[in-house]
Amino acid sequence: MEIILAGNAGYCFGVKRAVEIAGKVLKEHRRERIYSLGDIIHNPQVVKRLKNKGLKVVTDVDRIEPGSVVIVSAHGRSEEDIRKLEAKRCFVVNATCPYVKFPQNVIKKLSRENYFIILFGDKNHPEVIGLVSYSANSNIAVVDKSVKDFGFIKSSKVGILAQTTQSKEDFVDIVRRLVAGFRETRVFNTICDATKIRQDEAIKIAKEVDIMVVIGGKNSANTKRLYEISKEYCDKVIHIETEKELDRRSFAGVKKVGVTAGASTPDDIIRSVMETLKSL
Repeated sequence: MEIILAGNAGYCFGVKRAVEIAGKVLKEHRRERIYSLGDIIHNPQVVKRLKNKGLKVVTDVDRIEPGSVVIVSAHGRSEEDIRKLEAKRCFVVNATCPYVKFPQNVIKKLSRENYFIILFGDKNHPEVIGLVSYSANSNIAVVDKSVKDFGFIKSSKVGILAQTTQSKEDFVDIVRRLVAGFRETRVFNTICDATKIRQDEAIKIAKEVDIMVVIGGKNSANTKRLYEISKEYCDKVIHIETEKELDRRSFAGVKKVGVTAGASTPDDIIRSVMETLKSL
């Protein structure tokens, strides 16, 4: 059985940076209360390891004791949350990915210039919830690829950007329809290059194999996107978090296996999956 592993599977720059920041903070402030505001990254196994080292993960600022050390996750948080932490005299360590800070600044700029803002993304994702908060005048709408009509927009000036882990093809489709209907449309491609590279590799491999294995947290947006994209080009695709979820029966008669992993999947989990597949 031939196994093809994507060349860019696993940690992206922003995820690696956030995990390293968390490790450094836990080491340097081990005698203090250390919280992360939301999961540092969307990988349950990595988060569990950090918890075992003393990290307390909370989603609500009100649960954080005054004067604590607080790490802001790679996905970022709202401006209001940051202000609340500062008011509680917390020592804030911002591990927000630089590629997430870019759309934060874009939304601020568009808001100041009175554009109606379209944000392409998942409205329930922490990154998107944080991004929306940067629109001071609230003229912002979160849409997904199912949007059919932009008649709800009353402004002639529209700005559009995307959650960093969205599909570039879906974003381009929405932009094309938006541009056709408004006099002035400003487009910001805020999809991270690491996301596009992983999606392109997944498509290429999925076309060649009998089964595709996608590794990563079930709560990871970019991993779920890899799974969805792979299903468009390969009849059999499985999404797992660790090698323990692999079932030998799924590979009966299979000659070629493709493997990719989300941007928040650590190397040791990828290696364990590869070793298990080889043992089949």
